[in-house]
Amino acid sequence: MSKNDLQIAAEFFRGEPGFQRLFKKFIQNYRSLGRLGGTARLTKPTLEEKEALGGILGQDFSGKSTLTISIKGFAKALEKTRFSHVDLKELLFAYQGGTILTKNEEENEYLEAKNRFFQDLSEEYPQETCQMWLEHIQSNKRAGRGVHCTYNENPFLLKEQLKNVLEAIGKLPAGDNNHPVEYCRLPVFAHRITNDPHAFDTNTPQGRLLIQALGFIRGLQDADYQLSSSPHSEEITELLSNFGIIRDDILNFVTCVGIIAYKNGSAKLNDWWQKCAEEGAALNIPLREIIKEESFSPFNGQKAVFVVENSGVFSAILDTYQNKVLPPPPLICTNGQFKLAALLLFDRLVQNEVTIYYSGDFDPEGLLMAQRLESRHPSKVRLWHYTLADYQKSLSEVVLSENRLNKLKKLNSPKLAAVKEFMMETKRAGYQEKLIDAFLYDTTRGQAGQSHKRKLKN
Repeated sequence: MSKNDLQIAAEFFRGEPGFQRLFKKFIQNYRSLGRLGGTARLTKPTLEEKEALGGILGQDFSGKSTLTISIKGFAKALEKTRFSHVDLKELLFAYQGGTILTKNEEENEYLEAKNRFFQDLSEEYPQETCQMWLEHIQSNKRAGRGVHCTYNENPFLLKEQLKNVLEAIGKLPAGDNNHPVEYCRLPVFAHRITNDPHAFDTNTPQGRLLIQALGFIRGLQDADYQLSSSPHSEEITELLSNFGIIRDDILNFVTCVGIIAYKNGSAKLNDWWQKCAEEGAALNIPLREIIKEESFSPFNGQKAVFVVENSGVFSAILDTYQNKVLPPPPLICTNGQFKLAALLLFDRLVQNEVTIYYSGDFDPEGLLMAQRLESRHPSKVRLWHYTLADYQKSLSEVVLSENRLNKLKKLNSPKLAAVKEFMMETKRAGYQEKLIDAFLYDTTRGQAGQSHKRKLKN
Protein backbone atom coordinates (compact mmCIF):
# COMPACT_ATOMS: atom_id res chain seq x y z
CA MET A 1 0.00 0.00 0.00
CA SER A 2 1.44 3.32 -1.06
CA LYS A 3 1.05 6.56 0.80
CA ASN A 4 -0.76 7.95 -2.20
CA ASP A 5 -3.28 5.08 -2.16
CA LEU A 6 -4.00 5.72 1.53
CA GLN A 7 -4.57 9.44 0.92
CA ILE A 8 -6.88 8.69 -2.01
CA ALA A 9 -8.95 6.39 0.22
CA ALA A 10 -9.03 8.97 3.04
CA GLU A 11 -10.11 11.74 0.65
CA PHE A 12 -12.84 9.51 -0.76
CA PHE A 13 -14.41 8.74 2.60
CA ARG A 14 -14.05 12.37 3.78
CA GLY A 15 -15.91 13.45 0.68
CA GLU A 16 -18.83 11.07 1.23
CA PRO A 17 -21.33 12.46 3.79
CA GLY A 18 -22.76 8.97 4.29
CA PHE A 19 -19.55 7.79 5.98
CA GLN A 20 -18.68 10.78 8.11
CA ARG A 21 -20.70 9.99 11.20
CA LEU A 22 -19.63 6.33 11.10
CA PHE A 23 -15.94 7.19 10.89
CA LYS A 24 -16.25 9.58 13.82
CA LYS A 25 -17.81 6.75 15.84
CA PHE A 26 -14.99 4.39 14.84
CA ILE A 27 -12.40 6.95 15.93
CA GLN A 28 -14.16 7.44 19.29
CA ASN A 29 -14.15 3.68 19.85
CA TYR A 30 -10.44 3.49 19.06
CA ARG A 31 -9.65 6.32 21.49
CA SER A 32 -11.63 4.64 24.26
CA LEU A 33 -10.47 1.03 23.71
CA GLY A 34 -6.95 1.73 22.51
CA ARG A 35 -7.56 -0.62 19.59
CA LEU A 36 -10.00 -1.26 16.73
CA GLY A 37 -13.08 -3.03 18.01
CA GLY A 38 -16.67 -2.72 19.13
CA THR A 39 -19.60 -1.32 17.18
CA ALA A 40 -20.88 2.03 16.03
CA ARG A 41 -24.53 2.83 16.57
CA LEU A 42 -26.16 5.42 14.31
CA THR A 43 -29.61 6.63 15.35
CA LYS A 44 -31.96 8.21 12.82
CA PRO A 45 -29.65 7.54 9.85
CA THR A 46 -30.02 9.81 6.84
CA LEU A 47 -30.81 8.53 3.35
CA GLU A 48 -27.18 9.18 2.36
CA GLU A 49 -25.96 7.08 5.30
CA LYS A 50 -28.32 4.19 4.50
CA GLU A 51 -27.26 4.14 0.85
CA ALA A 52 -23.51 4.52 1.50
CA LEU A 53 -23.34 1.92 4.26
CA GLY A 54 -25.76 -0.43 2.59
CA GLY A 55 -23.69 -0.29 -0.57
CA ILE A 56 -20.34 -1.19 1.04
CA LEU A 57 -21.83 -3.75 3.45
CA GLY A 58 -24.16 -5.31 0.94
CA GLN A 59 -27.25 -4.79 3.10
CA ASP A 60 -30.61 -3.08 2.71
CA PHE A 61 -31.02 -0.42 5.42
CA SER A 62 -33.96 1.38 3.83
CA GLY A 63 -36.41 0.47 6.61
CA LYS A 64 -34.02 0.84 9.54
CA SER A 65 -34.32 3.61 12.16
CA THR A 66 -31.04 2.58 13.85
CA LEU A 67 -27.89 1.11 12.31
CA THR A 68 -25.39 -0.94 14.29
CA ILE A 69 -22.12 -1.43 12.42
CA SER A 70 -19.27 -3.52 13.78
CA ILE A 71 -15.76 -2.34 13.03
CA LYS A 72 -14.74 -5.91 12.26
CA GLY A 73 -17.59 -6.25 9.76
CA PHE A 74 -16.74 -2.95 8.09
CA ALA A 75 -13.07 -3.99 7.76
CA LYS A 76 -14.09 -7.21 5.98
CA ALA A 77 -16.41 -5.27 3.68
CA LEU A 78 -13.59 -2.82 2.89
CA GLU A 79 -11.48 -5.75 1.60
CA LYS A 80 -14.06 -6.32 -1.15
CA THR A 81 -13.76 -2.76 -2.49
CA ARG A 82 -11.11 -0.99 -4.56
CA PHE A 83 -9.51 -0.13 -1.24
CA SER A 84 -8.89 -3.76 -0.31
CA HIS A 85 -5.21 -3.11 0.22
CA VAL A 86 -5.90 -0.27 2.72
CA ASP A 87 -5.58 -1.03 6.44
CA LEU A 88 -8.63 0.30 8.34
CA LYS A 89 -6.57 1.64 11.26
CA GLU A 90 -4.26 3.55 8.94
CA LEU A 91 -7.29 4.74 7.00
CA LEU A 92 -8.83 6.18 10.17
CA PHE A 93 -5.54 7.92 10.99
CA ALA A 94 -5.35 9.43 7.50
CA TYR A 95 -9.03 10.38 7.65
CA GLN A 96 -8.40 12.23 10.91
CA GLY A 97 -5.29 13.91 9.51
CA GLY A 98 -2.64 12.18 11.58
CA THR A 99 -2.03 9.75 14.42
CA ILE A 100 -5.01 9.25 16.69
CA LEU A 101 -4.10 9.22 20.36
CA THR A 102 -6.02 6.96 22.67
CA LYS A 103 -7.40 8.56 25.80
CA ASN A 104 -4.66 6.91 27.86
CA GLU A 105 -1.96 8.12 25.46
CA GLU A 106 -3.48 11.59 25.44
CA GLU A 107 -3.59 11.66 29.25
CA ASN A 108 0.02 10.48 29.52
CA GLU A 109 1.14 13.08 27.01
CA TYR A 110 -0.79 15.77 28.94
CA LEU A 111 0.80 14.74 32.24
CA GLU A 112 4.27 14.61 30.74
CA ALA A 113 3.86 18.13 29.34
CA LYS A 114 2.54 19.44 32.68
CA ASN A 115 5.39 17.80 34.59
CA ARG A 116 7.89 19.42 32.22
CA PHE A 117 6.07 22.75 32.79
CA PHE A 118 6.58 22.60 36.56
CA GLN A 119 10.05 21.05 36.28
CA ASP A 120 11.21 23.98 34.15
CA LEU A 121 9.95 26.42 36.80
CA SER A 122 11.57 24.40 39.59
CA GLU A 123 14.94 24.51 37.82
CA GLU A 124 14.64 28.24 37.18
CA TYR A 125 13.73 29.00 40.82
CA PRO A 126 15.85 26.70 43.03
CA GLN A 127 14.98 28.49 46.29
CA GLU A 128 13.63 25.92 48.75
CA THR A 129 10.35 27.73 49.48
CA CYS A 130 9.74 28.18 45.75
CA GLN A 131 10.25 24.50 45.07
CA MET A 132 8.10 23.42 47.99
CA TRP A 133 5.23 25.68 46.88
CA LEU A 134 5.49 24.47 43.28
CA GLU A 135 5.36 20.88 44.49
CA HIS A 136 2.39 21.76 46.71
CA ILE A 137 0.23 23.28 43.97
CA GLN A 138 1.26 20.60 41.48
CA SER A 139 0.36 17.66 43.68
CA ASN A 140 -2.51 19.10 45.71
CA LYS A 141 -5.51 19.24 43.38
CA ARG A 142 -7.62 21.21 45.84
CA ALA A 143 -4.98 23.78 46.71
CA GLY A 144 -3.93 24.15 43.10
CA ARG A 145 -7.37 23.98 41.49
CA GLY A 146 -7.13 27.46 40.02
CA VAL A 147 -3.59 26.80 38.80
CA HIS A 148 -4.60 23.60 37.00
CA CYS A 149 -7.63 25.27 35.42
CA THR A 150 -5.47 28.13 34.13
CA TYR A 151 -2.94 25.62 32.80
CA ASN A 152 -5.67 23.91 30.78
CA GLU A 153 -6.94 27.24 29.44
CA ASN A 154 -3.69 29.12 28.87
CA PRO A 155 -0.38 27.57 30.03
CA PHE A 156 1.61 30.52 28.65
CA LEU A 157 -0.33 32.97 30.83
CA LEU A 158 0.06 30.69 33.85
CA LYS A 159 3.83 30.45 33.38
CA GLU A 160 4.11 34.24 33.32
CA GLN A 161 2.00 34.55 36.50
CA LEU A 162 3.92 31.84 38.34
CA LYS A 163 7.26 33.36 37.36
CA ASN A 164 6.17 36.70 38.81
CA VAL A 165 5.02 35.08 42.05
CA LEU A 166 8.17 32.96 42.35
CA GLU A 167 10.28 36.05 41.71
CA ALA A 168 8.33 37.81 44.48
CA ILE A 169 8.91 34.94 46.91
CA GLY A 170 12.64 35.28 46.37
CA LYS A 171 12.64 39.04 46.95
CA LEU A 172 10.31 39.51 49.92
CA PRO A 173 11.21 42.53 52.07
CA ALA A 174 11.20 40.37 55.23
CA GLY A 175 14.59 39.62 56.69
CA ASP A 176 16.05 36.57 58.36
CA ASN A 177 13.88 34.76 60.85
CA ASN A 178 10.93 36.56 59.32
CA HIS A 179 11.92 39.90 60.89
CA PRO A 180 11.18 42.65 58.39
CA VAL A 181 14.19 44.76 57.55
CA GLU A 182 11.87 47.19 55.85
CA TYR A 183 8.19 47.62 55.06
CA CYS A 184 7.33 47.95 51.40
CA ARG A 185 3.95 49.04 50.04
CA LEU A 186 2.27 46.45 47.85
CA PRO A 187 2.16 48.60 44.66
CA VAL A 188 5.84 49.47 45.05
CA PHE A 189 6.73 45.83 45.61
CA ALA A 190 4.66 44.78 42.58
CA HIS A 191 6.37 47.38 40.40
CA ARG A 192 9.76 46.24 41.66
CA ILE A 193 9.04 42.66 40.58
CA THR A 194 6.93 43.09 37.44
CA ASN A 195 7.13 46.78 36.43
CA ASP A 196 3.37 46.91 37.04
CA PRO A 197 2.19 48.44 40.37
CA HIS A 198 -1.13 46.60 40.08
CA ALA A 199 0.33 43.19 39.26
CA PHE A 200 -0.33 41.84 42.76
CA ASP A 201 -3.64 43.56 43.47
CA THR A 202 -5.40 41.06 45.71
CA ASN A 203 -8.54 40.97 43.54
CA THR A 204 -6.59 39.67 40.53
CA PRO A 205 -5.67 36.03 39.71
CA GLN A 206 -1.96 36.79 40.07
CA GLY A 207 -2.54 38.61 43.36
CA ARG A 208 -4.47 35.64 44.68
CA LEU A 209 -1.61 33.36 43.65
CA LEU A 210 0.79 35.48 45.69
CA ILE A 211 -1.50 35.32 48.73
CA GLN A 212 -1.77 31.56 48.32
CA ALA A 213 2.01 31.21 48.12
CA LEU A 214 2.60 33.42 51.17
CA GLY A 215 -0.04 31.51 53.13
CA PHE A 216 1.74 28.26 52.30
CA ILE A 217 5.12 29.66 53.35
CA ARG A 218 3.63 31.05 56.58
CA GLY A 219 2.30 27.58 57.30
CA LEU A 220 5.83 26.17 56.93
CA GLN A 221 7.06 28.72 59.46
CA ASP A 222 4.19 28.20 61.90
CA ALA A 223 2.52 24.80 62.12
CA ASP A 224 -0.54 26.36 63.79
CA TYR A 225 -1.10 28.87 60.98
CA GLN A 226 -3.72 28.08 58.35
CA LEU A 227 -4.92 30.51 55.71
CA SER A 228 -8.65 30.21 55.12
CA SER A 229 -9.86 29.24 51.65
CA SER A 230 -11.55 32.64 51.30
CA PRO A 231 -9.46 34.96 53.46
CA HIS A 232 -11.04 38.27 54.50
CA SER A 233 -9.36 41.60 53.87
CA GLU A 234 -7.70 41.95 57.26
CA GLU A 235 -6.42 38.37 57.15
CA ILE A 236 -4.75 39.18 53.83
CA THR A 237 -3.37 42.45 55.18
CA GLU A 238 -1.87 40.68 58.19
CA LEU A 239 -0.38 37.93 56.02
CA LEU A 240 1.30 40.43 53.72
CA SER A 241 2.67 42.40 56.67
CA ASN A 242 4.24 39.23 58.02
CA PHE A 243 6.51 39.36 54.98
CA GLY A 244 7.15 43.09 55.16
CA ILE A 245 4.46 44.15 52.65
CA ILE A 246 1.74 46.66 53.53
CA ARG A 247 -1.41 47.40 51.50
CA ASP A 248 -2.42 50.73 53.06
CA ASP A 249 -0.65 52.59 55.81
CA ILE A 250 -2.95 55.62 56.14
CA LEU A 251 -6.55 54.39 56.29
CA ASN A 252 -5.41 51.37 58.29
CA PHE A 253 -5.47 52.88 61.78
CA VAL A 254 -6.17 52.27 65.46
CA THR A 255 -7.56 54.71 68.03
CA CYS A 256 -5.83 55.07 71.38
CA VAL A 257 -5.21 57.26 74.38
CA GLY A 258 -2.62 57.02 77.14
CA ILE A 259 -0.05 55.11 75.06
CA ILE A 260 3.58 56.16 74.65
CA ALA A 261 6.12 55.02 72.07
CA TYR A 262 9.86 54.38 72.02
CA LYS A 263 12.07 54.50 68.95
CA ASN A 264 14.98 52.39 70.16
CA GLY A 265 13.67 49.82 72.58
CA SER A 266 13.21 51.72 75.82
CA ALA A 267 16.06 54.12 75.21
CA LYS A 268 14.39 56.98 73.35
CA LEU A 269 10.89 58.14 74.24
CA ASN A 270 8.89 59.75 71.43
CA ASP A 271 8.09 63.22 72.73
CA TRP A 272 5.01 63.63 70.56
CA TRP A 273 3.38 60.45 71.88
CA GLN A 274 4.22 61.45 75.45
CA LYS A 275 2.72 64.93 75.05
CA CYS A 276 -0.53 63.52 73.63
CA ALA A 277 -0.73 61.01 76.48
CA GLU A 278 -0.22 63.79 79.05
CA GLU A 279 -3.05 65.77 77.46
CA GLY A 280 -5.34 62.72 77.35
CA ALA A 281 -5.73 63.21 73.59
CA ALA A 282 -7.51 60.50 71.60
CA LEU A 283 -5.47 59.66 68.51
CA ASN A 284 -6.31 57.86 65.28
CA ILE A 285 -2.87 56.40 64.62
CA PRO A 286 -2.30 55.09 61.08
CA LEU A 287 -0.19 52.04 60.37
CA ARG A 288 2.42 54.36 58.87
CA GLU A 289 3.18 55.73 62.36
CA ILE A 290 2.86 52.41 64.18
CA ILE A 291 5.62 50.76 62.13
CA LYS A 292 7.99 53.65 62.84
CA GLU A 293 8.10 52.82 66.53
CA GLU A 294 9.89 49.87 68.07
CA SER A 295 8.11 49.69 71.40
CA PHE A 296 4.92 50.86 73.16
CA SER A 297 3.82 51.00 76.77
CA PRO A 298 1.03 52.52 78.91
CA PHE A 299 1.65 56.15 79.91
CA ASN A 300 0.72 55.48 83.54
CA GLY A 301 3.67 53.14 83.96
CA GLN A 302 1.49 50.11 84.62
CA LYS A 303 1.55 46.90 82.60
CA ALA A 304 -2.02 46.76 81.32
CA VAL A 305 -4.31 48.44 78.78
CA PHE A 306 -8.05 48.32 78.17
CA VAL A 307 -9.34 47.57 74.68
CA VAL A 308 -12.89 48.08 73.39
CA GLU A 309 -14.35 47.40 69.97
CA ASN A 310 -16.88 50.23 69.83
CA SER A 311 -15.93 53.90 69.33
CA GLY A 312 -19.02 55.09 71.23
CA VAL A 313 -17.98 53.12 74.30
CA PHE A 314 -14.44 54.45 73.94
CA SER A 315 -15.71 58.05 73.94
CA ALA A 316 -18.07 57.42 76.86
CA ILE A 317 -15.14 56.25 78.98
CA LEU A 318 -13.08 59.29 77.97
CA ASP A 319 -15.98 61.62 78.84
CA THR A 320 -15.62 60.53 82.45
CA TYR A 321 -12.13 62.01 82.56
CA GLN A 322 -12.97 65.45 81.17
CA ASN A 323 -11.86 68.28 83.43
CA LYS A 324 -10.12 65.87 85.80
CA VAL A 325 -6.58 66.10 87.06
CA LEU A 326 -5.67 62.54 86.14
CA PRO A 327 -5.50 61.59 82.46
CA PRO A 328 -7.64 58.70 81.21
CA PRO A 329 -6.27 55.16 81.54
CA PRO A 330 -4.44 53.50 78.64
CA LEU A 331 -7.32 52.75 76.30
CA ILE A 332 -7.49 51.39 72.74
CA CYS A 333 -10.43 51.22 70.33
CA THR A 334 -10.31 48.82 67.37
CA ASN A 335 -13.30 50.38 65.58
CA GLY A 336 -14.76 47.01 64.68
CA GLN A 337 -12.68 44.24 63.12
CA PHE A 338 -8.98 44.27 63.91
CA LYS A 339 -6.89 46.22 61.45
CA LEU A 340 -3.22 45.56 61.09
CA ALA A 341 -2.44 48.80 62.93
CA ALA A 342 -4.23 47.47 66.02
CA LEU A 343 -2.63 44.02 65.82
CA LEU A 344 0.88 45.45 65.53
CA LEU A 345 0.20 47.79 68.45
CA PHE A 346 -0.98 44.82 70.53
CA ASP A 347 2.09 42.81 69.50
CA ARG A 348 4.50 45.51 70.58
CA LEU A 349 2.67 46.16 73.83
CA VAL A 350 2.82 42.45 74.65
CA GLN A 351 6.53 42.42 73.84
CA ASN A 352 6.80 44.97 76.65
CA GLU A 353 5.05 42.54 79.05
CA VAL A 354 1.76 44.49 78.89
CA THR A 355 -1.49 42.63 79.56
CA ILE A 356 -4.43 43.41 77.27
CA TYR A 357 -7.94 43.52 78.73
CA TYR A 358 -10.24 43.08 75.75
CA SER A 359 -13.99 43.55 75.46
CA GLY A 360 -16.14 43.39 72.33
CA ASP A 361 -19.74 42.94 71.22
CA PHE A 362 -21.73 39.80 71.94
CA ASP A 363 -22.33 38.56 68.42
CA PRO A 364 -20.62 35.81 66.39
CA GLU A 365 -18.19 38.24 64.82
CA GLY A 366 -17.31 39.80 68.18
CA LEU A 367 -16.73 36.44 69.86
CA LEU A 368 -14.48 35.30 67.03
CA MET A 369 -12.49 38.54 67.34
CA ALA A 370 -12.00 37.84 71.04
CA GLN A 371 -10.90 34.29 70.29
CA ARG A 372 -8.52 35.52 67.61
CA LEU A 373 -6.80 37.96 69.95
CA GLU A 374 -6.70 35.43 72.77
CA SER A 375 -5.07 32.90 70.42
CA ARG A 376 -2.56 35.47 69.22
CA HIS A 377 -1.36 36.24 72.75
CA PRO A 378 -2.72 33.52 75.06
CA SER A 379 -0.67 34.53 78.09
CA LYS A 380 -1.23 38.28 77.78
CA VAL A 381 -4.89 38.68 76.78
CA ARG A 382 -7.67 38.75 79.36
CA LEU A 383 -11.29 38.71 78.25
CA TRP A 384 -12.90 41.70 79.93
CA HIS A 385 -16.63 41.54 80.73
CA TYR A 386 -17.17 38.56 78.44
CA THR A 387 -19.00 36.31 80.88
CA LEU A 388 -22.46 34.79 80.45
CA ALA A 389 -23.79 37.28 83.00
CA ASP A 390 -22.36 40.16 80.96
CA TYR A 391 -23.99 38.77 77.83
CA GLN A 392 -27.37 38.46 79.52
CA LYS A 393 -27.07 42.03 80.74
CA SER A 394 -26.18 43.33 77.28
CA LEU A 395 -28.92 41.49 75.34
CA SER A 396 -30.64 43.49 72.61
CA GLU A 397 -33.64 42.85 70.37
CA VAL A 398 -31.39 42.21 67.38
CA VAL A 399 -32.04 38.68 66.08
CA LEU A 400 -29.02 36.91 64.65
CA SER A 401 -29.48 35.22 61.27
CA GLU A 402 -28.64 31.57 60.77
CA ASN A 403 -25.76 32.56 58.50
CA ARG A 404 -24.23 34.63 61.30
CA LEU A 405 -24.89 31.94 63.91
CA ASN A 406 -23.14 29.38 61.70
CA LYS A 407 -19.93 31.34 62.26
CA LEU A 408 -19.99 30.11 65.86
CA LYS A 409 -18.92 26.69 64.59
CA LYS A 410 -15.40 28.16 64.43
CA LEU A 411 -15.55 29.25 68.08
CA ASN A 412 -13.73 26.83 70.40
CA SER A 413 -12.51 29.08 73.23
CA PRO A 414 -13.37 27.39 76.57
CA LYS A 415 -13.80 30.83 78.17
CA LEU A 416 -16.56 31.67 75.70
CA ALA A 417 -18.28 28.27 75.64
CA ALA A 418 -21.17 29.29 77.91
CA VAL A 419 -21.75 32.49 75.95
CA LYS A 420 -21.71 30.55 72.68
CA GLU A 421 -24.25 28.03 73.94
CA PHE A 422 -26.63 30.72 75.22
CA MET A 423 -26.27 32.70 72.01
CA MET A 424 -27.23 29.65 69.96
CA GLU A 425 -30.35 29.34 72.11
CA THR A 426 -31.44 32.98 72.24
CA LYS A 427 -30.21 33.93 68.74
CA ARG A 428 -29.84 37.53 69.94
CA ALA A 429 -26.94 39.96 69.92
CA GLY A 430 -25.60 41.87 72.91
CA TYR A 431 -23.76 45.18 72.73
CA GLN A 432 -21.07 46.92 74.73
CA GLU A 433 -23.13 50.06 75.26
CA LYS A 434 -25.14 48.29 77.98
CA LEU A 435 -21.94 47.57 79.93
CA ILE A 436 -20.55 51.10 80.02
CA ASP A 437 -21.13 51.48 83.78
CA ALA A 438 -19.08 48.34 84.40
CA PHE A 439 -16.32 49.58 82.12
CA LEU A 440 -16.29 52.93 83.90
CA TYR A 441 -16.04 51.26 87.28
CA ASP A 442 -13.04 49.21 86.18
CA THR A 443 -11.25 52.10 84.53
CA THR A 444 -11.88 54.63 87.26
CA ARG A 445 -11.65 52.56 90.44
CA GLY A 446 -10.01 49.31 89.46
CA GLN A 447 -7.67 50.24 86.67
CA ALA A 448 -5.61 47.47 85.17
CA GLY A 449 -2.58 48.77 87.00
CA GLN A 450 -4.25 47.77 90.27
CA SER A 451 -5.34 44.35 89.04
CA HIS A 452 -3.04 42.64 91.55
CA LYS A 453 -5.19 44.18 94.29
CA ARG A 454 -8.61 43.68 92.77
CA LYS A 455 -9.44 40.99 90.19
CA LEU A 456 -11.04 42.38 87.04
CA LYS A 457 -14.09 40.74 85.52
CA ASN A 458 -13.31 37.55 83.56
